[in-house]
This record gives sequence, C-alpha cells and structure tokens, in this order.
Amino acid sequence: MIKIDFHIHTLSTPSDAAFTFSLKRLKDYVRVRYLDCIAITNHNQFSLKQFEIIKAGIRKLVLPGIEIDLEGGQLLLIADGSDLKDFDEKCQEITKLRPTKKSSITVEQLIQIYGDLAKYILIPHYDKKPQLKEHTLLKLQQFVTAGEVSSVKKFVYWLKGQERLVPVYFSDCRIDENLLTFPVRQTYVACDEASFSAIRSCLRDKSKVSLSESDGSKTFQIFDDGQMLSTSLNVIIGERSSGKSHTLKRICEEFENVKYIKQFSLVERDEKQDEKRFSRFLREEHSLHSRGYLEELQVVINDVLDVDLETDSRSVSEYLRSLKKFANEIEKHDAYSKASLFREEKFAILKQKNIFDLIESTQNLIENVEFREMIEKHVSLDGLKALIVELMLEYSKRELLRLKKVWVNDLVTETKGKLRRKSAATTIEDVDLYGIAMNRNKVVRFERAVQSARVQREIMRKRLQGFEIVASVRDFQGASELKELSRLKSKFSGAFKLYKHPYRYLQELREIDGLEEADLSKYFAKIDYKILNKDGFEVSGGERSEFNLLQEIEDAQRYEMLLIDEPESSFDNLFLKSEVNVIIKDLAEHMPVVLVTHNNTVGASIKPNYLLCTRKELVDEEICYRIYSGFPANKQLRTPDGKSLDNWEVTMGCLEAGEDAYNERRRGYEDLKH
Repeated sequence: MIKIDFHIHTLSTPSDAAFTFSLKRLKDYVRVRYLDCIAITNHNQFSLKQFEIIKAGIRKLVLPGIEIDLEGGQLLLIADGSDLKDFDEKCQEITKLRPTKKSSITVEQLIQIYGDLAKYILIPHYDKKPQLKEHTLLKLQQFVTAGEVSSVKKFVYWLKGQERLVPVYFSDCRIDENLLTFPVRQTYVACDEASFSAIRSCLRDKSKVSLSESDGSKTFQIFDDGQMLSTSLNVIIGERSSGKSHTLKRICEEFENVKYIKQFSLVERDEKQDEKRFSRFLREEHSLHSRGYLEELQVVINDVLDVDLETDSRSVSEYLRSLKKFANEIEKHDAYSKASLFREEKFAILKQKNIFDLIESTQNLIENVEFREMIEKHVSLDGLKALIVELMLEYSKRELLRLKKVWVNDLVTETKGKLRRKSAATTIEDVDLYGIAMNRNKVVRFERAVQSARVQREIMRKRLQGFEIVASVRDFQGASELKELSRLKSKFSGAFKLYKHPYRYLQELREIDGLEEADLSKYFAKIDYKILNKDGFEVSGGERSEFNLLQEIEDAQRYEMLLIDEPESSFDNLFLKSEVNVIIKDLAEHMPVVLVTHNNTVGASIKPNYLLCTRKELVDEEICYRIYSGFPANKQLRTPDGKSLDNWEVTMGCLEAGEDAYNERRRGYEDLKH
C-alpha cells in the first residue's frame, strides 16, 4: 500500500493567487504525510528547471505533470518522466496557447500536442469544479485513468457505484513558504512498489484505492496528528469541558462545505423573534411553491406592464377632437385634404409569437431524447416533422404579409405627412384604436386574475417527518407586511392605499426602487405558511425547535459533512430516538456525520460506526485535549500516538453515569415493569 498526491502546485501562474514556492515545505509535506509518490501539476505550465531541483531534493518518486484547462473543465496529465525534455516541449505548446477556464483548449489540440495519450496518466476533474464535461469525457474515455473528486463524501459515493471512474482524492495545494499546516487529502493505492506503471494500473481498479491504509475507505484522516474519522457515523463522547465542541470546531475549520449545527442554536429564546425567524424560514424554504402559485399571475402582469391607460385615453380624446374639427372645417378642405391617403388608417401589425412558440415546442418534441419513447407512443416522429414544416411555411407566409403591411404603413405615413404639410385643413390624429381596445381588455383580464389569486383558501398541504406544512393565501393587511416581504427600506404606504385597485396599485409598485418586475406578483396576494403537529394543531415553541432541527439535518444533504453538537440539550429522548436518530443514520450512509453527545439515547441507540472520546489532560503544565478513538467493538480506544483507554469504562462513564448507576437504573426499570 502506497500513499500518493498527484495534484500539487509549485508555480504561481495566472490561474493562481500569488505564492512563493518552498522546496523545504514540500519536503516537510512529503515527510509529515508519509507520501510515497507525488506529481507536480501546475496550471497550463511545466518548469523543467524547477522540476529537476524538486526531483533531486526529494527521496521519493516525483512525476512530471500539468493541469490543463480543457473544454471548460480541467485535466491532470502526468508522464512517467523518462523523457523530460520532450515532455517540457509539449507543455510549452500548452503554455503558448494561453488557455483559461473561459478559453480552454480542445481535445483535438491536446492529442495533436501530446500524441498517444495512452502513455500518460489522465485524471480529469470528475466531481470537482471546474468539472470536465460529459462530452469531453466521452472523447477521452479510452485514455482516462481515474477521476478527481473534491470531498470524502464524493469519494465514497463514486467508489460504491458500479459504473463510472475510479475516484481519487488529492490536496490541490500550493506549496507556499508560509504554509502552516499540510492538507490531509491524499489517496492510498494498493501497489507493491511506487512506479508509474504500477500506479497507473491500480488507478483503473476501484478495489485498489482507499482513504486509509488499514481500514480501506471506512475511515479518513482529519488532523495533522493522524486522527481518523469514519466516512459514516461518528459519535464524540466525553466529560463536560473535555474538548468535544473544540474538536467539532477544528473539524469544521479543516474541511470545506460543512454543515455545523451548534448546541442550543435552534432553541427558542425570544418567542416573538423566534416566530418571525420561523415564518421567514418557511417562506424562503417554500418560495418555489409560492412562485409556482403566482406564476400565471406574473404572466398576466408582464402582459400589462407596458399598458398606459392614461396615455391611451389622451390619444382617443385627441383623435376625436381632431376628427370633429376636421368635419367642421369643410370650407378649408382642398385637393390635398380630399385625397384618400390624407385620412387613411394604417394596418394593425400583429405579432407572430403564438406560431413561433408552436414551432419551438414542436422542435423540442422532435429533438427530445429523454422522453422519446413516450412521445412516439402518442405522436409519430414523421407527423411532428410534417407539422413543423407546415408551421414554418405558415410562419413564412404570415411574415411576408406582415412585412408588406409594415412597408405600406411606412409609405402611408410618409405620404400623409407630405399631404398634411401642404393642406390648410386640420390633421386627424393617428390612433391605434385596436391596440387601445386590446390594452383595456388586458387590464380587465389582469384585474380578474388578481381577484382570483387573492381568494382566501388553502393552496398546499404536505406531510414532512411527522409534521404537516400548510400554505394558504389571503389579502395583505397593511403596508408593513409588504415592507417585510420586500426587505427594503422603501415605504409602501402610498401603494397600499391603491391595493383594492390592481392596475393603479401596479403602477405605484413600479415606482418603488428595488422591486424586481419579475417578482411583482408576490405583492398582490399574501401566502402564509404554518406547521401543524401530529394532532393537527399549530406547533408550539418546542415543536418549532424540533421541526427546525429536522429541517437543518435534512438540509445537510447539500453539504459534504454534518456536525451536530449535543442535540439532547434541547430535545427529549423520544423525539431524538424516533425522529433524529433515523434521519442521521440515513444521512450517514452517504456522508460523514459527527455527533457530540453525553446521552445514551443518542450515543448508544444510534449505533455509530466510529467512537471518539475527548479528554482534557495536563501535559508539561499545559492543558491539552486528547482524542481516543476506535470502532465501537474495539476493547481499547487509542490516540494517534499510542495512548489507550478501556472502551467499556469510557462508554459507561460518559453515556450511563457509570456502571453502578447503570445497574441501579436497570434494576429499577425491571421492578417497575413487574
């Protein structure tokens, strides 16, 4: 078994933050982390001179490599080092192309430069940003060796999968002279020797890679001293002030994208503030549902945004005034005013949006691959193709007619202008009566839609972990509710006065700075959320805290690791055992979870995969926190430097208040039962 890190940066390139390389720190990194093989992989660059210095200074296998921006993703390309001059020349070609994440090179260019890619170890960013795209992976699939991931969670996920690439977990670190601590992101490979060919062969086999030397991928290293953690469920126990929370904080600082639920963080302190926070959480958590309910109203709003009834009304008045005056000035009529074009109205120009949308929808049906079988069960592909051809022909015919009308309108406008300039008769104002009528119809439709959206009713009810979430709609009751919803400092009192008059209310809303037009629908109907308990009543303060905890734990799926500090401090044992433990166990199947406890309902009933016990000890007259750890079935829990504790005594002392108290309580329960 050897330990490798094939993603190390030693050059400050345009893709990096500036740093100063230190050979001494690289030597220290290799020594402290017991690395058997490393690869130098700088962004789009390779320095032959620097590589030779590194190779001469480190007594382990050092391989030459480069990290290439390739078709929007990144790829580690590692050579065997047999012909450094040739590799250097090829890497210089990459550097000359000046690739970046936005303007990367193509697979074709990569092959043109490096030739036979089978000679190299190719490791793309697989589940790590910027990820190599699927179509690029397909082009390289016969050459790709393994795939780099960004977390332990992702490593275990891809390791368990039947398909896809072998995962690898590397440091991606910059060896800076000011580097204080070394990363713990490396991969173990089941090789007998540290050689290029042996490693390349092992990296194609999922059974040959792991996160630890002795426990496979059941555990991984978290701290400098060699402290390990399970990739599943970990429980930290210990006496008060022994360093349990301190350990959680260290883990949180060591890793990225960690969900940390701190002790007492979800418990109600101020009832009013807690209720507001809870309501805001519900609103934000279910904002997609609110947006979905108001989606149709927003479509109508978008249609009426540009309607100006006041301007339309003035246009009609001007038209009628000029028409009346024109009729009363018969004596002023001359040859110019008597010409037909003098009073000619322009063609109404209709948009082609409907037929255009139909063409686009039909094209989506034709090109869809995911639901191809379902589509063809009802509509044949030949029928869809015939339909889109007919629609496109109709579109072309209508577009030709529209363009002719536009041309005629322009000609009429130009001719009328010339006639009016030469005539003494009153000019009849141009007015689009059809457009004005349509605008009024849009406003009527809009106001009906608003009234319908505001009808007080329940719009959603769904169960969630023993609770029920209910959403209902109603009118806004005051300007303060609008302001709270917007989170702006702007005043809504002027707008709210017109709340019962939707069109005028909309115009006022548009005058308020900071309101997005795409979200105006949410200011027309108030959506309230409430949580009901199992008996159908609104939750109490304690039940709100329970719901918050369950939501926070569920939310952890979006993170790479979950840390929870003493949930028993805020919740009763029945809730912990029946609700919390079940969800935590399920999450731990897919990601590392670390739970601090001194309660047997959590600590023992949850059946952890790994146990850690913290102790505060005095070393050289200084307080230090030691961590003893091991699997629950181990008789001894050990520190990384070899000290040990009896597992039975630790568990009895921390979770059961000692063996005597445990036996006494057990006898009491037996007496009560009988």
